[in-house]
Amino acid sequence: MTSDRLEAASEIVAEIEQSLPPDPRLCDLVNALGERAGGILLAVIAIPAIIPVPGVPLGAVFGTVLTIIACRMAGPGAKSGPPQWLGRFRLKASLIALLARRGPALLRRVEHRLRPRAGLLVARPLTRFLVLVMALMGVLIALPIPFGNTLPGFAVILMGLGLAIGDGLAVLGALVLAAVATGVSIALGWAALASIAHLLA
Repeated sequence: MTSDRLEAASEIVAEIEQSLPPDPRLCDLVNALGERAGGILLAVIAIPAIIPVPGVPLGAVFGTVLTIIACRMAGPGAKSGPPQWLGRFRLKASLIALLARRGPALLRRVEHRLRPRAGLLVARPLTRFLVLVMALMGVLIALPIPFGNTLPGFAVILMGLGLAIGDGLAVLGALVLAAVATGVSIALGWAALASIAHLLA
């Protein structure tokens, strides 16, 4: 059975517009998530990164934000929020509306399948490695690779929720998905470079 903590994660995203002040900043989003900051924070940041919005490079922006926050979580002191300069980043109302509209469905699709199990895979000694994997996924999301956002984005969502609930099997699945995402991104990037080289030849 899914824990109240994870159920609240999708609910708070659904109500995020009401929870944030006018003209919100990234630090306001972190504060709205409260105790869910951490794996849940990275999962929430991955949501706008994988939603295609014509003309708006959400993948580049939020992939970079995800990478920075994940690196801070994996570094000394395990800080779970953004640095102060990044926390002042303003979030557009249209982005918050997009997150509130599309985010809950994405989270619930994963949440109802999760439960605490295979605890060794989410033990504290492995947490830093797992967060670094999510940082790598953030790099892949940020890269201008055609159709390269989706798999690493879903890997972050699954891993973030798995860490929050303590579902080691979900984390294992996320690692497999991350490996596939890395291979696909390399293949797509190589194909794009080959196409450019062919056009310039």
